[in-house]
Amino acid sequence: MFILFLPSILLAQKRQEIKVFGVTTVSLNVFYLNVKKNKNIIEVSYKIQDSLSSKVKYDKDYIALNNEPKSYIYEESTGVVSKKYLDRLGEVFKQYYIYTKDSLQLSINKYDAYSNLISDVIKFSKGKIPEDTRSILDGTSLKMDVTEGNLTNTFQLNSPDKEYSPLIAEFITETFDLFRKGKNDKYLTQKRTSGY
Repeated sequence: MFILFLPSILLAQKRQEIKVFGVTTVSLNVFYLNVKKNKNIIEVSYKIQDSLSSKVKYDKDYIALNNEPKSYIYEESTGVVSKKYLDRLGEVFKQYYIYTKDSLQLSINKYDAYSNLISDVIKFSKGKIPEDTRSILDGTSLKMDVTEGNLTNTFQLNSPDKEYSPLIAEFITETFDLFRKGKNDKYLTQKRTSGY
């Protein structure tokens, strides 16, 4: 009896963590969620990109980019800004983004429904991700890293909602709602959280 009981105790104490990176292509909303479930506590945090620091204009790489010839910045055939230029500019901007951050610690006993939702997402990550047959032009792209113990599953989804990957849509919305309801956080409008 003791031998059968020990593995179930070890299984129940495995570290569980869900990381979500979301970006909405049209509005360029960027958010990060991190949810860690331990034995008795759930730690939840978010980070949402707010703005770009004005200090960027003094960055030597930014100044150098602005001094590049127009032929480097724009594609000659189309007049569109070049991917090479945008990639370099993105690398510079990463250093100067300003984020709003917050975190919570929750008792698993008080938030058992949310704890179960975390377990459901972990189970979902181990299965086959459903094929997305929708046509979406301006949705939210998600990258998720789901960890249980030493095993991490990484997958990407586009704009989960009530029809496509409703569990993931519910998880993201419920996670933001913890702050909206629990902390009465007025900052976390659905516009800032890409509709979740």
